[in-house]
Amino acid sequence: MNLPIATIHVSAAVITNDKQQFLLVRKKGSRYFMQAGGKIEANETALEALIRELKEELKVTVMPNQLHYLGDYSAPAANEIDHLVSASLYHLSLITSDIRPNAELEEVCWITIEQSQQLQLAPLTAEIIIPLIKKTLFNQVC
Repeated sequence: MNLPIATIHVSAAVITNDKQQFLLVRKKGSRYFMQAGGKIEANETALEALIRELKEELKVTVMPNQLHYLGDYSAPAANEIDHLVSASLYHLSLITSDIRPNAELEEVCWITIEQSQQLQLAPLTAEIIIPLIKKTLFNQVC
Protein backbone atom coordinates (compact mmCIF):
# COMPACT_ATOMS: atom_id res chain seq x y z
CA MET A 1 0.00 0.00 0.00
CA ASN A 2 1.32 3.42 -0.97
CA LEU A 3 1.41 6.20 1.58
CA PRO A 4 -0.23 9.49 0.59
CA ILE A 5 2.25 11.94 -0.89
CA ALA A 6 0.16 15.08 -0.43
CA THR A 7 -2.80 16.38 1.53
CA ILE A 8 -5.69 18.26 -0.03
CA HIS A 9 -7.43 20.64 2.39
CA VAL A 10 -11.15 21.03 1.77
CA SER A 11 -14.27 22.27 3.44
CA ALA A 12 -17.44 20.21 2.97
CA ALA A 13 -21.10 20.29 3.96
CA VAL A 14 -23.18 17.44 5.30
CA ILE A 15 -26.50 18.74 4.00
CA THR A 16 -29.64 17.15 5.44
CA ASN A 17 -33.37 17.68 5.12
CA ASP A 18 -36.36 16.86 7.31
CA LYS A 19 -36.95 13.51 5.51
CA GLN A 20 -33.85 11.79 6.97
CA GLN A 21 -32.06 12.32 3.66
CA PHE A 22 -28.71 13.85 2.90
CA LEU A 23 -27.27 15.38 -0.24
CA LEU A 24 -24.50 13.82 -2.26
CA VAL A 25 -22.80 15.27 -5.33
CA ARG A 26 -20.75 13.78 -8.14
CA LYS A 27 -18.21 15.89 -9.99
CA LYS A 28 -17.88 15.75 -13.76
CA GLY A 29 -15.49 12.99 -14.79
CA SER A 30 -15.71 11.21 -11.42
CA ARG A 31 -17.62 8.08 -10.44
CA TYR A 32 -17.57 8.89 -6.71
CA PHE A 33 -20.36 10.55 -4.75
CA MET A 34 -19.35 12.88 -1.92
CA GLN A 35 -20.39 15.98 0.00
CA ALA A 36 -20.63 19.39 -1.61
CA GLY A 37 -17.64 21.60 -0.96
CA GLY A 38 -14.15 22.11 -2.22
CA LYS A 39 -10.60 23.23 -1.77
CA ILE A 40 -9.79 26.02 0.65
CA GLU A 41 -7.97 28.87 -1.08
CA ALA A 42 -4.97 30.58 0.48
CA ASN A 43 -6.90 33.66 1.58
CA GLU A 44 -9.93 31.82 3.02
CA THR A 45 -11.04 30.19 6.21
CA ALA A 46 -12.73 26.80 5.95
CA LEU A 47 -16.11 28.45 6.59
CA GLU A 48 -15.57 31.10 3.90
CA ALA A 49 -14.48 28.43 1.41
CA LEU A 50 -17.59 26.36 2.07
CA ILE A 51 -19.94 29.32 1.65
CA ARG A 52 -18.24 30.13 -1.67
CA GLU A 53 -18.32 26.50 -2.87
CA LEU A 54 -22.01 26.02 -2.01
CA LYS A 55 -22.87 29.13 -4.03
CA GLU A 56 -20.71 28.00 -6.99
CA GLU A 57 -21.68 24.32 -7.02
CA LEU A 58 -25.33 24.39 -5.92
CA LYS A 59 -26.38 28.05 -6.23
CA VAL A 60 -27.25 27.92 -2.52
CA THR A 61 -26.60 31.04 -0.47
CA VAL A 62 -25.98 30.37 3.21
CA MET A 63 -25.04 32.54 6.14
CA PRO A 64 -22.24 31.50 8.51
CA ASN A 65 -24.69 30.93 11.38
CA GLN A 66 -26.51 28.26 9.30
CA LEU A 67 -23.39 26.06 9.19
CA HIS A 68 -22.56 24.02 12.28
CA TYR A 69 -19.02 22.71 12.65
CA LEU A 70 -18.77 18.92 12.96
CA GLY A 71 -14.98 18.55 13.08
CA ASP A 72 -11.93 17.87 10.93
CA TYR A 73 -11.56 14.43 9.36
CA SER A 74 -9.16 12.73 6.93
CA ALA A 75 -9.38 9.86 4.45
CA PRO A 76 -7.79 8.81 1.16
CA ALA A 77 -8.76 11.17 -1.66
CA ALA A 78 -11.32 9.76 -4.10
CA ASN A 79 -10.09 11.38 -7.29
CA GLU A 80 -6.36 11.96 -6.68
CA ILE A 81 -4.11 8.90 -6.39
CA ASP A 82 -1.72 8.88 -3.41
CA HIS A 83 -3.40 11.90 -1.82
CA LEU A 84 -5.12 12.34 1.49
CA VAL A 85 -8.11 14.64 1.86
CA SER A 86 -8.37 16.61 5.10
CA ALA A 87 -11.87 18.03 5.45
CA SER A 88 -13.41 20.58 7.76
CA LEU A 89 -16.99 19.34 7.95
CA TYR A 90 -20.05 21.45 8.62
CA HIS A 91 -23.71 20.52 8.89
CA LEU A 92 -26.37 22.43 6.97
CA SER A 93 -30.07 21.68 7.30
CA LEU A 94 -32.18 22.68 4.30
CA ILE A 95 -35.91 22.65 3.75
CA THR A 96 -35.78 22.84 -0.04
CA SER A 97 -34.90 19.79 -2.06
CA ASP A 98 -34.80 21.72 -5.34
CA ILE A 99 -31.05 21.72 -5.83
CA ARG A 100 -29.40 21.32 -9.21
CA PRO A 101 -25.78 20.70 -10.14
CA ASN A 102 -23.75 23.69 -11.28
CA ALA A 103 -20.10 24.46 -12.11
CA GLU A 104 -18.03 21.25 -11.96
CA LEU A 105 -20.87 19.07 -10.67
CA GLU A 106 -22.50 16.47 -12.88
CA GLU A 107 -25.09 15.09 -10.47
CA VAL A 108 -26.75 15.76 -7.11
CA CYS A 109 -29.08 13.46 -5.21
CA TRP A 110 -31.00 13.39 -1.95
CA ILE A 111 -30.70 9.90 -0.48
CA THR A 112 -31.24 7.91 2.68
CA ILE A 113 -28.53 6.00 4.51
CA GLU A 114 -29.86 2.76 2.99
CA GLN A 115 -29.84 4.17 -0.56
CA SER A 116 -26.25 5.34 -0.15
CA GLN A 117 -25.12 1.71 -0.06
CA GLN A 118 -26.02 1.44 -3.77
CA LEU A 119 -23.62 4.23 -4.80
CA GLN A 120 -19.88 4.37 -5.25
CA LEU A 121 -18.88 6.66 -2.39
CA ALA A 122 -15.70 8.62 -1.78
CA PRO A 123 -13.69 7.13 1.11
CA LEU A 124 -14.38 10.11 3.40
CA THR A 125 -18.12 9.74 2.78
CA ALA A 126 -18.19 5.96 3.22
CA GLU A 127 -15.78 5.64 6.17
CA ILE A 128 -16.40 8.83 8.16
CA ILE A 129 -19.47 10.77 7.11
CA ILE A 130 -22.10 8.02 6.83
CA PRO A 131 -21.37 6.76 10.39
CA LEU A 132 -21.31 10.38 11.61
CA ILE A 133 -24.70 11.07 10.01
CA LYS A 134 -26.18 7.93 11.56
CA LYS A 135 -24.87 8.67 15.02
CA THR A 136 -25.15 12.42 15.42
CA LEU A 137 -27.63 13.73 12.86
CA PHE A 138 -30.16 10.93 12.40
CA ASN A 139 -29.64 9.37 15.88
CA GLN A 140 -29.45 5.81 14.56
CA VAL A 141 -27.59 2.97 16.22
CA CYS A 142 -24.56 2.06 14.13
